[in-house]
Amino acid sequence: MTTVTTDQVTQSGWRAVNLDVLKRIEDLPSLSSVVAEFLELTRREFFTAKDFEVVLSKDQALVARLLKVANSSLYGRPRSIHSIPEAVVLVGLDQMKRIVFSVSTEGLTRTRLQNYHYEPQRGYWMHSTAVGLAARAIIEALPEKPLHAEEAFVAGLLHDVGKLIIDDFLDPVPGPRDVSLNEEAEAVGLDHAELSEYILDQWKLPRSIVAAVRDHHRDLGEADVPAGARLLQLAAAVVQTWDIGFAGEFDLSSDFDPEPHRPLLEAVGVPDARLPQVLWDVRQNLAGLEKLYS
Repeated sequence: MTTVTTDQVTQSGWRAVNLDVLKRIEDLPSLSSVVAEFLELTRREFFTAKDFEVVLSKDQALVARLLKVANSSLYGRPRSIHSIPEAVVLVGLDQMKRIVFSVSTEGLTRTRLQNYHYEPQRGYWMHSTAVGLAARAIIEALPEKPLHAEEAFVAGLLHDVGKLIIDDFLDPVPGPRDVSLNEEAEAVGLDHAELSEYILDQWKLPRSIVAAVRDHHRDLGEADVPAGARLLQLAAAVVQTWDIGFAGEFDLSSDFDPEPHRPLLEAVGVPDARLPQVLWDVRQNLAGLEKLYS
C-alpha cells in the first residue's frame, strides 16, 4: 500500500486538503501494477504470448481468471489449458484486455456513490466504462492519435475516480444531485479531476493518461490542454446523449446532436463526414455494456 504524506501533497502544489482524504486514498482499493505494464506492452509494434506471460504472471488473480475463461465451455477445448501463453492465444487479445481491466478494477467497481447523480447500483461504473469505450472508439478513427487506444480506454474508465473519495466528504442532502467542481473543492480542497490526477500518479499510470484525466474539465478556449483531455470531453458528451449510468436503462438509438459540440469535434479532429461512422463505432463498443462487469 502506498503511503501518502503531507510533504507529498505540498510538493504537488495542492490547495489545503482535508487530511482525512489522505487516509481515504490509502484505503482505496489499488489498481493492479500489472495494468501499467500491460499498457506498455500493447503499445509495442510486436509482442508475443510469452511477453504477456511475463506481465500477467505477476498478478495471480489475473492468471486465475484467464485460465478459467480459457477452460470454459465457450472454447470447447478437448484438453485443459494450464499455461498463460496457451490461454492468451486461445482467448485472443480483445478478451484478454477485458479480463485485465475488469479484474484490475474489481475492488473499485464494488463502490457505490451516495451523493452523485448516478443510478444507484452500477451507475458510476457504467458511465465511466462507457466513456472509456467511447474514447477508444473515437481515437481509433483519428489519423493523429494523442493516446494509444488502450490508454484512451483506461483514461475514460478512471477519469472520475476522485469522486470515490470525495463522495464521503460531501454534505449529505436528500437524494443524489449534480455536484459542482467548486462544491468538491470546498469539501476536500480539490475537485475530482485534481484528486484523480494524484491517485493515478500513485498507481504509476502513464503521464499521457494522468494529464488527460487532470484536464478533462478545462475550458475549450484554453490553449495548453492536452489532446487526450479533449478526447475525454467528447467521449463524455457522446455518452451523455444516451444517459448511460444515470438511468436504469439506456437507448443507443437516440441521435447525437453535433451542433452544441461543434468546437469540441473540431478540436479533437472529427470532421462532419466521419462523425456518422464514429458514432456507429461507439454504439458497437457500447452494445452489451451491462454485462461487462458481470
